[in-house]
Amino acid sequence: MATPTKSEIISKATEMWKTDRAKANDPSFDINPEYSELLESGYISSARSELMYNLETKNKQWIDVDNFQSFSFDSVEIMKTTGFVSGSRGSGKTDIAMMISDKLMNENINVIVFDPSTDWIQRSNIPEYMTVKPYDDLPIPERSVVFDISHLTPLNQQKIVENFAKKLFEYQLNNSAKRFFLVLEEAQIFFPLNSLRSKNTQNSMRLVTVGRNVGTSLCAVSQYPALIDKELIKNSGQIWIGYTTEMNTLRYWKGILGSYTDKLKELSSGQFLYYHKNNIGLTEIESYEGTTAKEQIVVSEPKLITVPVRTTHNYAVAKSLIISLLLIMAIAYGLTQML
Repeated sequence: MATPTKSEIISKATEMWKTDRAKANDPSFDINPEYSELLESGYISSARSELMYNLETKNKQWIDVDNFQSFSFDSVEIMKTTGFVSGSRGSGKTDIAMMISDKLMNENINVIVFDPSTDWIQRSNIPEYMTVKPYDDLPIPERSVVFDISHLTPLNQQKIVENFAKKLFEYQLNNSAKRFFLVLEEAQIFFPLNSLRSKNTQNSMRLVTVGRNVGTSLCAVSQYPALIDKELIKNSGQIWIGYTTEMNTLRYWKGILGSYTDKLKELSSGQFLYYHKNNIGLTEIESYEGTTAKEQIVVSEPKLITVPVRTTHNYAVAKSLIISLLLIMAIAYGLTQML
C-alpha cells in the first residue's frame, strides 16, 4: 500500500492548521506552525490518515462511468457503516436520503430525521413530525419521526442532536432489538472538521464509529463535504455525490476521485456518482414525491413542582424593633408630660 512521505504529511497538516485558524478569524492563520505544534494538536495524525485514505481511494475500481444505472442501495451495508450524500442545492441529495428512508422503514427500522429546512415535513413519507424548541428533551420515538429544528440556531441544533445521540445510545444499550437510522441534513453543523477530538460532538461521533454495535446508523447530507470531519466520510460504506461547481468542494473531491471529479460539473439534477464496496459508477433517480399525510406531535412539557416558601424568623431583628418602638413611645409620653 502506498504511503505518503513525511514532507507531504507536514504540508497537509500545515494546510489544515491554517484553514482552521482562518475559519476562526485567527490573525495568526498565515504563520507556519512548528512541527511539534502540529504533532501535539493532532494535525499530523489527521493529515496522515487523510492522505492515506486518498491514496487508497484512488485505487478503487471504476465501473459504468459512462452509463447511468437506476437507483441502488444496500440496506445491510448502511446499517453496518454510515451513508453520505453530497451535492449542490437542487441536485437531488435530499431525494436520495428520502428513498433510503423509505426502504429502511419497510424493513421496520425507525427513521429519525433532523430537518432544518422543513423539506421532510412537506415531501417525505414519514408520518409524524415534531417542532423542536431550544433545550427540549427529545423522547426516543416509537415510530419514525421528523424533528423540525428549523426554528433553532445552528448552535442549538448541534446541542439538540448531541444530547439526543447520547440518550439514544444509552437507550439502545438495553434495547438492542430495536433499530434506528438517523438522517442529519446540513451535516457540517453536527460533524465539523476535527470534531472527533471535540467534547462538544463526542456522542454524535460515537454513533458514527460504534453505533452499529447498538443497532443504530445514520446518513449525513451536506453540500459542503470539505467542512465535515473526515472520519465521517471515511466510515461511509455508501456515498452519493451530485452536481457541484463550488471550488472548495471540487478541490476536496479531487483528492479522492482524481480526474473523475470533472464529471461532477457535468451532472444534471438527480444524477450522482455512487460509491459502494470499492466500486464507483453512475446512478440516476426520479424526483421524489411522498404521499403520506403528516401528523404533528409535541414534546411533553415538564411538570412544574411547587416548592413551599420556607418562613424564617429573625428573633434578634424582631426584638430590636420592639425595643425601638417602646423607646419611641416612652419619649413621646415624656414630651406630653412636659407640655
